[in-house]
Amino acid sequence: MTISRRDFLKIGGASCIVAGAGAALVGCSPAGGSDDTALADTGEATLVGYSPVNFTDEADILIIGSGYAGLGAAMAPALAGKKIIIAEKQAQIGGDSATSCCFMFANGTELQQKAGNPMTIDKYWEASAEKLSAGWDQYEWFGEWVKGKTYANTRFVDSAINDFGAKYQEPCTEEELPRLFGSVILPADGIGSGGPNILQPIAAKLKELGTDIRCGLRATALIKDTEGAVIGCRFEDTTSGKVTDIKAASTVLATGGFADNGEMVMEHLPAWANHAQLVHGCIGEGHKLAAAAGAQMFGMDSSFERCNLMGDIPNCTTWGYWTPIVLVLPNGKRFIEEAQSHDAAQAAVDAGYRQWWSIFDQRAFEARAIAHSVEGNIKSHEDVYVKADTLEDLAVGMDVPVETLKATFARYDELVAGGEDTDFGKKAWLESLQPPYHALKLNVCRYKTSGGVMCGPNNQVLDMNDAEIPGLYAAGAVALQSFASVSACMATGYYTGETLAAL
Repeated sequence: MTISRRDFLKIGGASCIVAGAGAALVGCSPAGGSDDTALADTGEATLVGYSPVNFTDEADILIIGSGYAGLGAAMAPALAGKKIIIAEKQAQIGGDSATSCCFMFANGTELQQKAGNPMTIDKYWEASAEKLSAGWDQYEWFGEWVKGKTYANTRFVDSAINDFGAKYQEPCTEEELPRLFGSVILPADGIGSGGPNILQPIAAKLKELGTDIRCGLRATALIKDTEGAVIGCRFEDTTSGKVTDIKAASTVLATGGFADNGEMVMEHLPAWANHAQLVHGCIGEGHKLAAAAGAQMFGMDSSFERCNLMGDIPNCTTWGYWTPIVLVLPNGKRFIEEAQSHDAAQAAVDAGYRQWWSIFDQRAFEARAIAHSVEGNIKSHEDVYVKADTLEDLAVGMDVPVETLKATFARYDELVAGGEDTDFGKKAWLESLQPPYHALKLNVCRYKTSGGVMCGPNNQVLDMNDAEIPGLYAAGAVALQSFASVSACMATGYYTGETLAAL
């Protein structure tokens, strides 16, 4: 087999694959030569300008990325005694997951059962199977796959607690969380505390079980054998520039989204291009590596599933689930229903603004699900925090029109008194705020993207013909079926790990 420059450009551009184990690393050709110039033949040929493949490390499973999806993919295999290497490009583990609100959905976990929640995973699946499986009729295997992912979400939580020492909060009651209370679980210190309570304990236990976690390694090329199977990956040390080739029977892409890649955002989400980026490091390298290996990509414009702009204090956007909050624009006017977490940024943009204010009272400091987050975010965002005993002083501190803010609150209190939010449809926590008032200013930003590779019935990445690419798996935000949801990232990671543990 001979691969020409023209053939290569069709499948990967500047990303690299390998023509054969021990053969030349195939990438964009050095300058010169025609489009039909052979880049490399299978065998022992080399290519000027590229280092030959030289495997210096080997594992059963190579996982690229150490967020919830990557760690989740390692859990079951580590317990099964598999040799695992996790490669993370940043200097510490966690990726985007380290800054996640960690607002998790789960059903039938031991944690929820012990708290008296009667919902079992079997009952949940029975009630939700049709909805969760809808829209994928072209894949006869999809119903069984989504069932596996749904059950894997529950098993992730149970294993995280029982096998890996993760710490979760006692599930919220209906009084604490009027909406969604039966299906939401949080890390031990509430919203935004997943790092110390979930990520770090899992990583520590994985290391104890023999998993090799390496930081500062950036994936630059998947390596294929002559039959087209992915057999490893090339990495570059982010500090020294040293190149390392790692061989693996199974390679898992758990590299996150692409919100921090301006070029990809401009291509797929041009409306987001001029917004600031909140999470740094989600540069879409997994998408590029997969595409270079022949994977098909879906939903890259994030329209396939709910994925949105966010505020630059993402924890704050969730507080309205647990406490009364009033959201206002810089003009002092209310603009959205507050007992939700996803829509305020886009609503602000639609109204012609890139900022908004979240106003709350003492109850936010007392709600156990968010108290830690409230205190922490006020401390770390003092420059955009205002506290006042009167609406007049609050408006001055926020630099919004005093009379407009007073009118906004008068209207809101009128709606509270009437028992119905006829302006925006708010139901949970339709209650008046009491002084002293607290306010935080949020800026619109890019937070995460959805869309990516399609995975098949065995969690392997599918090529352009819906055939599985041997040796290549994907989980988390790089995979279409995760929808960039933290729970689905955990679930797809754990489900992939269960597949690999059984090999």
